[in-house]
Order: sequence, then C-alpha cells, then structure tokens
Amino acid sequence: MPFTLCAQEGRMVSEKAVDRRSFIKLSGLAAGAVLSGGAVVRAIVGARPVGAAPALQATKVELAYPDYPSVAIANLTDLKVGEPVAFEYPMPGQKNLLIKLGVPAEEGLGPDGDVVAYSAACPHMGAPLDGAYNSERAVMGPCPLHFSSFDLTRSGMQIMGKSTQPLPQVALSVDDAGAITADGMYGLIYGWPANLMKVEGGN
Repeated sequence: MPFTLCAQEGRMVSEKAVDRRSFIKLSGLAAGAVLSGGAVVRAIVGARPVGAAPALQATKVELAYPDYPSVAIANLTDLKVGEPVAFEYPMPGQKNLLIKLGVPAEEGLGPDGDVVAYSAACPHMGAPLDGAYNSERAVMGPCPLHFSSFDLTRSGMQIMGKSTQPLPQVALSVDDAGAITADGMYGLIYGWPANLMKVEGGN
C-alpha cells in the first residue's frame, strides 16, 4: 500500500485506490441544509476520484446525496461526432448533454476516449446551454447571458466569461456492449441545494 508524507505534521498517511462507482456512492463528508418548513437536505462533498488528472484532483469536488442512481442513457453506436444527446439526470428537470467530441477528453469513454456528458445549465446563473456547443473547438459556450465557455476536453474547465466554476460533469461508465450509464455527478447543478435531495420532516 502506498504512503504519502504529510509535510505539516510529519506523519505518514496511507492511500487506497477505490473504483469510480464506489467512490461516488460512498465517499465524502455529510453536510446538511435546512429548508423552509423544517425540511432537511442532506448532501455529500468528496474529493475527485483516484485516476483523474492529477492537477485537478484537489480542486474538483462532488456535491450530492451519495446514492446516485445508475441510469442507462444511450449506446456508443447511437452517437455521432458533434451531435449532443439530451437526457435528464440525476433528477427530473436536470438536463444534461451526452457528446461525442471527436477528440480525446479527460475521462472520455469509448474507443476514442471522446464521449463525455455535462450539465446543460451554466453554473454562473443557470442559462440554458442546449444550443451553445461548439463542435469545432469541443467547447460549450459562449453562454447567452455572460459569455462563459467551458472546455469539454478538460473536465468542463471555464475558459472565458463570468462563471467562477467548471461546468458540472456527469460520471459515465460503458459496458462491453457499448451501453453508456450515468453513475454520478461532479459539481453542483445550478439552482439546486444538492444534486439529489432527500427531504425529511417537510410538508
């Protein structure tokens, strides 16, 4: 088992690799937010999975209830380069776009490593990005409100505009038959206190 030296405390800390789905469903720190009527929203905040681009592991976080559903959304054979496929995940009304970029991407799936999925709502003020995909540059944007643009080959990193965070990304998996499944979410979808909500004590 590998160990990392903690510089501040001079002690050794063990690291254990976990698979992507286990990480999304199980890791993180519990957090809560109180809504009107006494309802409680529970959320999970965790670090990015092992295997992500090293430069982004410390900065990209996951925010959501841990029990993400695994939902089949398409097959690799259904996708054409530059033609987004819309789907809702993880809750109804949370629109995302599944895209075959035509160029390799961080965490991209498929034989070419170019299949990714992202929220269709700008993280700045929630403007719809449905028609904002630029297939020539593999960029989502500019946003119709404040011109934010996001590099889909680099985990939705913001490259222009007023947004202060990357575009929320859907965690995907694919089986041997080419079936693509949505398994979780990186980042908070605009307009939601948590990507998945469990309400207790509400009316």
